This record gives sequence, structure tokens and C-alpha cells, in this order.
Amino acid sequence: MSLRRRILYAILGLTLALSLVPAGLVYWAHATAQKHGCAFGMAMHENGCWVAGENIASQLNAAYAKAALMIVSLPIGFVAMLALIGMIAVDLRRRAAQQD
Repeated sequence: MSLRRRILYAILGLTLALSLVPAGLVYWAHATAQKHGCAFGMAMHENGCWVAGENIASQLNAAYAKAALMIVSLPIGFVAMLALIGMIAVDLRRRAAQQD
């Protein structure tokens, strides 16, 4: 496999991983709020979310604000995943053709 192809694999893999970060942040914010019994969403501004005597509502809201970025990043990650699957399929076919 050429160096150019390996670099492309790395770039696509990194793109796929980075596209999942906003989804992970939104999931973390929702799971943390649910775990501590906080009302998630706009009610968090009024009541807050108290964990161990500290209001973490601002951190949860900041993480949840990434939902808009998630709407853009997930399709990009999906395209990167399809490109990776296509590249792997082509490489496997080439390898099988060379062995015959």
C-alpha cells in the first residue's frame, strides 16, 4: 500500500472519529442530567443541576449546544465511513487478485 493511500486512511479515520465528538458530548450531557435527576433543557437555566454541591448546568448546556454541530458533523462522518468501506473493499480485491 502506498504512502498516499495510508495518509488517506489516516485522514478519513480521523475525520470519522472527530465527527463523533459532538454526538458524544450531547450524549454525555443528557446522561449526566438524567443520572442526577435534573430537568434537561430550558428548565436547567431556572433550577440548575446540582451535583455534590456544585451547579453544573452551564457545563451541561455548553455540551448540549453542540447538537447543532452534530447535525453537520454526523453526515460528514457517514461519508467518511462510506469512503473507508469503499477503500477497504478495493484494497481487499486488489490483494485477492494479486494472490491468484
